[in-house]
Amino acid sequence: MKDPQENRKHKITFRLNDQEAKFLDEFSKSAGISRSDTLRNLIRKIQGDASIIKTDKLLQTLNELAAEQGRVNNNINQLAKHANQYSHLDTKVFAQFNSLLARYLDFQEDMNRTFRKIYKSIS
Repeated sequence: MKDPQENRKHKITFRLNDQEAKFLDEFSKSAGISRSDTLRNLIRKIQGDASIIKTDKLLQTLNELAAEQGRVNNNINQLAKHANQYSHLDTKVFAQFNSLLARYLDFQEDMNRTFRKIYKSIS
């Protein structure tokens, strides 16, 4: 088997600020490997999946979606409260409301499953 260092002919040089260098050093030390090996491991890890997620933006978007879901839940509760106050409403209205609510709950469950998958993949 070939020595992995045998093919290393490209020298890459770049600059880090103090905070970045400190993080790299501390991470490398805690892993018990060199800076170079830390960066090589990072490259190997993302080779199969070159998409890098900006987690701060993703989390902000998920937070906004969760807030919107909360507003929808609040609106549904208000509709249900008003419907309960007016006993003379047509039964067709209740049937349609129940049908739409069932569809919404299915969508909400799908969305919650998707949220869990996203959180699991970034944690």
